[in-house]
Amino acid sequence: MDPQQTDRRARSMQAPDAVIGLLARVRRWLGRDLPPRTLELRFAPTSQRRQGRRPPLTPEAAHEALGRHSTTPEAYLTELLSIAAGSNHWPLSSKRRMALLESLTGWFYVAAAPALVQLLHQGSGIPEPPLRRETLELQDRCATALVEGYRIVFSAGYQASNFSYCRARARVYRSACRLLELIKLRQRIAGVRYMELESDAWRLAHTVFAAMRTCEPADKTLDALSLRNQALDHRTQASLRQHYTALATYGILDYSAWPEHEQLAIDRYSAAVPDAIRVLDYDPEREIKPWHQFASCYDQGPPARHPPEDERHGPTLLLDHHELAAHIRADARGLLGAVAKGENLRMPPRLARVDADQRMAVAYLLQRNLRLPEDWPDDWADATEEAKEHRDLRIYVGFEEVRNHLRTVFRRDHDSRLKRSRELTDLFAKHSAMIGEDDSATRRTLWYVLRDSQDGMRIRTQETRFTNRMFVGNLLAYGFGDEVANAPRIGKVNRIYRPVAGIVMLDIDYLASFAAPARLFACRPAPTPAASGDVTAAAVTEDDLMDEPLTCLLTHHPQQGWGIITPPAEGLWQQSLVCLRMGRRYSRARLGDAQDVTDEFYRFQVSSAGFPDKPPRYPQVAARASIQAATDAAG
Repeated sequence: MDPQQTDRRARSMQAPDAVIGLLARVRRWLGRDLPPRTLELRFAPTSQRRQGRRPPLTPEAAHEALGRHSTTPEAYLTELLSIAAGSNHWPLSSKRRMALLESLTGWFYVAAAPALVQLLHQGSGIPEPPLRRETLELQDRCATALVEGYRIVFSAGYQASNFSYCRARARVYRSACRLLELIKLRQRIAGVRYMELESDAWRLAHTVFAAMRTCEPADKTLDALSLRNQALDHRTQASLRQHYTALATYGILDYSAWPEHEQLAIDRYSAAVPDAIRVLDYDPEREIKPWHQFASCYDQGPPARHPPEDERHGPTLLLDHHELAAHIRADARGLLGAVAKGENLRMPPRLARVDADQRMAVAYLLQRNLRLPEDWPDDWADATEEAKEHRDLRIYVGFEEVRNHLRTVFRRDHDSRLKRSRELTDLFAKHSAMIGEDDSATRRTLWYVLRDSQDGMRIRTQETRFTNRMFVGNLLAYGFGDEVANAPRIGKVNRIYRPVAGIVMLDIDYLASFAAPARLFACRPAPTPAASGDVTAAAVTEDDLMDEPLTCLLTHHPQQGWGIITPPAEGLWQQSLVCLRMGRRYSRARLGDAQDVTDEFYRFQVSSAGFPDKPPRYPQVAARASIQAATDAAG
């Protein structure tokens, strides 16, 4: 065959492949091969018009305007809020708007993140200082305005034609990531105040993630805002999925049960666990596990523990945090083992990064808060009739205050100087504040009981600048009327929640039905073991006592038995052998499992051959004059 004919035939065979390649490139250029974007966003449109004073619309102009207000952080953020809010209502192309937003968001994050961390470390509990509240509210308004700007960019790009979308894909994905980052920051700001993220923000987060997950790879990583400042988050790159699942961790680990200065550990620990939360398509046939949560596209709240009953909320995702739970339990066991053996180098790396004075409390909170908390009820607005009947609730707050109150309970002299000195304290125990904002505050600052059970109590009160300070982990003695004077219950503040400004709700965990002041000593091993072989049955002399005594409370719970509450002390941990002094009597004892680890106290189970078999009782009022043993214990 002629060579020229052979070449022509070869070129004719290659022609279809070249045409196919050209057509494919044309299709990609036109955006015909993109996945469909059919999810309805249901966003309310933002009105845009050239009206009023023109805000700075370029990064350079905005930087110059902010430079004129950099004298104080408040003035700086107020100007930034004005620029962000003004630009949201000014017509701009998506490209120009995105450039302005990226600059504003970076400057905002660099200013807000360190300030937020500083407020977290300061702590507060209740009441909330007015200056702190104003700072956090200003930060939240700035973040909200920036979220709105990114929502405009996202909506315009997502709803554009395929031809326009394929040229704006990177911008749309970045705007979605920034949206979720800023919503997460808003959630952290609300968490510092023990408040919930607004329902509109939750719906926006669910919708944006669900929309992008159907048309883009949600695991593509981009530079995060924390690249500019790592005070709040050490992760400098993250994907859309990681930003979204980070929103769920505050609910999974129940931020309302954490002291503010330890809330940072929620993010830092979760970010250190690979694939801590998996995102899957919801399958009605899949068996529901305790570590499953469900989030629908148009939900107006955090992921729920149960799937939706209908399809009105749009496509549903399943969030599986089994991996996070497994790592928390394994790390907690590893930390306990390392502490018991004194081998600091064997601490789990994720917990070893936590500050030493917070490490045990963080490990305890991570593990404890994996259990499903009860949702805050909707009955906060009005105290029920039952609650009004229980308003003689009295609460003594703090380890020292609880101990002092117990001293009066056990004092043999009913008219003692100690009792007289505490009359004013007893009066104030009925109220959450010593003085009120106005003449109606006497009633409003009473403690209203919303729920009371054998496990704990939920209470509500008015919050003012005069409210007595309380924080998560506070030790409490409480009861109704004469009950708290004669036989107080012992508990702790477990959760705090502010449904609205000026109203606060607290969950109290019930720890013991009986408590008595005591002193705890480190002691030498018994020179001769007891005949029973129980080391706690050996006799104790004053020569066996070591170091200075530690003030503690010996407690008893109807189901859990004997326990002991001590201030946090280095070297005092599970299985430690100690000596207890009650009055003039000494007993050896062994600490059992840690039941509570807070900033204010540790609580352990405790066993001793010297403890009575019958449950202890507070002294009866009529017999107080004959009580001798407990009196000296208070000294």
